Amino acid sequence: MKIYVVGSSKNRFLPLNNIREKFIVDQPHEGDNIDQYNHLYCELTGLYYLWKHVDDDIVGLEHYRRYFFNNNWKLLEENEIKTLLNDADILCAHAAYSKYRPVITWINNNRKRYDFDKFLIFAKNYIGQNYIDNCWNILNGDYHCLGNMFICKKELINEYCKFIFDVLFMYQEAEKNFGRKLPGRIMGYFTEFLFAAWIKMNNKTVWWARWKKTR
Repeated sequence: MKIYVVGSSKNRFLPLNNIREKFIVDQPHEGDNIDQYNHLYCELTGLYYLWKHVDDDIVGLEHYRRYFFNNNWKLLEENEIKTLLNDADILCAHAAYSKYRPVITWINNNRKRYDFDKFLIFAKNYIGQNYIDNCWNILNGDYHCLGNMFICKKELINEYCKFIFDVLFMYQEAEKNFGRKLPGRIMGYFTEFLFAAWIKMNNKTVWWARWKKTR
């Protein structure tokens, strides 16, 4: 089991247990990576590297200031994770909106609607109307998968990564060819909502694991 805890060299991490490993986004990594695009992909830089280089049976992604906890507010341990995954395909961090409903209101207020609309129009030709419909169900709902955080079997996240990175790279290249500069962190923002749509579309069972922001 391997969980990447993503952050920069300037960030402070909680003391990590034996199943967790820091992934420092502003340091170079050997082998297949997207280090040069971290300004667009943020925690997805770590997800991509995890996909390409980690072969553990169960994998996950957390943030330097957001972690999965048990009922005693201690970091989830390996045996606890395996027990939870007996009853669910994936553990995710639930982000519920009370002030901004639907979710698209938050996107509008943060001036990201234009980019979401462009991306979904572009993506429809590659990922199909069914997936786009699921994306809009999430955007018009009141939750998403916070920060792309998850824990699941490696084979499941392999399937998702193959699906999502292909279309993200195509969109990035298309915008480059049109001479348009993408906003910082935009791919990371996209996928918080796209991940929830993919899970829903593929009928994956979710355990909304306890999490908190540590500072």
